[in-house]
Amino acid sequence: MLLASGTCGYGQEYADLIPLDEIGGLVTKAVSLEPRPGNPPHRVAETPGGMINAIGLENPGLRGFIAEKLPWLREHLRRAQVFVNVVGHSAEDFAAVVSGLDGEDGFLGYEINVSCPNVKGGTMFGTDERALADLVARLRGCTERPLVIKLTPNVPDVGDFARICEEAGADGLSAINTFPGMVVDVARREPLIGNRSGGVSGPAILPMGVYATWRARQTCELPIMGIGGIRNAEDALQYVLAGACLVQ
Repeated sequence: MLLASGTCGYGQEYADLIPLDEIGGLVTKAVSLEPRPGNPPHRVAETPGGMINAIGLENPGLRGFIAEKLPWLREHLRRAQVFVNVVGHSAEDFAAVVSGLDGEDGFLGYEINVSCPNVKGGTMFGTDERALADLVARLRGCTERPLVIKLTPNVPDVGDFARICEEAGADGLSAINTFPGMVVDVARREPLIGNRSGGVSGPAILPMGVYATWRARQTCELPIMGIGGIRNAEDALQYVLAGACLVQ
């Protein structure tokens, strides 16, 4: 089991609450080439079956991550495995982050986020078969570390995109990211989220995540990390039985 990207910051934020080195590992909050301020508030709201968020991938950028976040991970997490979640506006951005990190230690591999629904262009690579194949192949040439692609559920057939990732050289998959959604404050007649829309997560998406994992398993042999709606061991086992080898 790993803590999913966005749920535990860069690890240090939760070190006083959770014995991080006693779990399987964690996936960091996103890292982009340049710092990002994120979306305007409000960024989070409850829904009947979970929550909606539009953080906007706020992060200190590549240089900030190396200087401010990676030293703590390197020093404090000796057993837990760390994946760095990587985002970019372009293939060049993704490649620059992976290349810039590859000479550093303190983490195992990369989770390539091609599926974020709460920033402009966040799903561009994850919904275009050719763009996804080209990106994965390019990143494969930048690193020998494990390369895990975080899939979006917002495609006609997740299985097709899983197969594309395998053929292009990925080492694994994360399935799935959040679903796009909106919550409206009826009294104000305005969306609750400052970004207007965001990504829906929580128990409501468990069946969709399990299905996506099962569908990906039908088309490829890559290791799959199941994500979405997991609250207990039974939920996690649904993913395992659908074909996942790890859960977040």
